Amino acid sequence: MNLSVAYTFEPGIIARLAQFSCVKEVYGKPDRDCIGGGRAAFTLRRSPRSRLEAAIKEAHAHGIAFNYLINAANLAGLEQTRAGQRKIRALLDRIDRSGADGVTVSAPYLLQIVKKNHPRLKTRVGVFAVVDSGEKARQWEDLGADVICVSAIACNRDFARLSAIRRSVKCDLELLVNASCLPGCAYELTHMNMLSQGSRSGDPLKGFCLDYCFLQCSKRRLIEPVNFIKAVWIRPEDVGQYEELGYSWFKIVERGCPGDLLVRRVQAYAQRSFDGNLYELVAPVAQVKSGLGASRMQRLRMALIMARPGKVKMGALLLMKRYAGLALVDSFDKTNAPVYIDNRALDGFLDAIRSRDCDSLQCDTCGHCGATAKRAVVIDRLYREKTLALAARLDEGLVSGGHWF
Repeated sequence: MNLSVAYTFEPGIIARLAQFSCVKEVYGKPDRDCIGGGRAAFTLRRSPRSRLEAAIKEAHAHGIAFNYLINAANLAGLEQTRAGQRKIRALLDRIDRSGADGVTVSAPYLLQIVKKNHPRLKTRVGVFAVVDSGEKARQWEDLGADVICVSAIACNRDFARLSAIRRSVKCDLELLVNASCLPGCAYELTHMNMLSQGSRSGDPLKGFCLDYCFLQCSKRRLIEPVNFIKAVWIRPEDVGQYEELGYSWFKIVERGCPGDLLVRRVQAYAQRSFDGNLYELVAPVAQVKSGLGASRMQRLRMALIMARPGKVKMGALLLMKRYAGLALVDSFDKTNAPVYIDNRALDGFLDAIRSRDCDSLQCDTCGHCGATAKRAVVIDRLYREKTLALAARLDEGLVSGGHWF
């Protein structure tokens, strides 16, 4: 097992990850650059270039590779101008000089530039490229991709598709193991582009992101708890079934994850076993409140980024802040957790999925995920009611325009 783990810019985190021999790589980037990445700047620690270079040296001292993310879902036309081309190529020069071992891309054009001008750098295709077929994987391999992270949303529960992709290419393949995204998500591309913009220097919103995509998926899970089970996570106990297909790399998120929680997530996958609340491993998380490890300075920075009364009503922003405070769970023990997914109750769950063709089945006639949710998922009633009430208010303002006018 090869683990690629989020780098959070938290002091000492690399040394803590190095205790697990399966951690072969960490991935990260400054909170913003000219290309952008997969997380809005306000959810991340501030990370100047000097700290990045120090992190790369520290990773190498522990025998761990560093992968720099240039994985924005789009280039926003940057590549179409002379000035934009200069910025892109200057960034790639800096990445190469920094000693980073590789880059993650989502744009084929960027991969071509890297292969031509920076052949030392290994290239990884990120999930924002939505590689969901053997044909698409072959095209990326033909461009020179060293590793391809296939689409978790499209592929993690589809073993026939995973097998077809594996047969189609010779390069290494990677899976994102602890995502809580929902299969067939209609917001997928919108969310990718929104996050890419929010992590790009020169963004007119300066890293601000009213994340209504997160609102929709988190709301859907609470309305229908079966969605906690339908989500595309891979349990630590089940990684071996994917290795049997020929997948050798596994990615662990999030870059906004508190260090203690990130280490517990890595430990569970390293040990291939976990007793407790699966949501501790797969819940969306960002250091935007003190309970999730955000410092006072980080919370102040977030507030300054979010405070845009000329663009969005302050009442709407405060409402979104309250919602995020509830939806981004920071308690996972059985006594206090607002959402508890009994991991042991999921033993054997994947075996039944492998024998089904979920794309051709109607969920209400199959019932496997629903029956599993009834025995494995417990949601605090008051938490559910309070969170959904806030979600309804946010939804109303989004659709009516009341958050702006």
